Amino acid sequence: MSKQLKWVAGQKTSAKVYITRVFNFGTWEEWRRMKRRFSQSEIKRVVKNPLPGQWTVRGKAFAEVIFDCKMPPSVVITYDL
Repeated sequence: MSKQLKWVAGQKTSAKVYITRVFNFGTWEEWRRMKRRFSQSEIKRVVKNPLPGQWTVRGKAFAEVIFDCKMPPSVVITYDL
């Protein structure tokens, strides 16, 4: 894990959460580290089966372009009660 992470990730952070956070908040170095750690198919599986309520609008849009897919609106983080 990077010592410069702008978000929290530890030894027990699941691959799905880690990959989602890199799309949302990751730096270029974190992106390269993710690409070394996970296969293209593992990353694609996370994007095709996204965590609900965990994606930023920007992270979602980026993942949709990279993997030519459409995620449901329910994956975007919302603070509405």
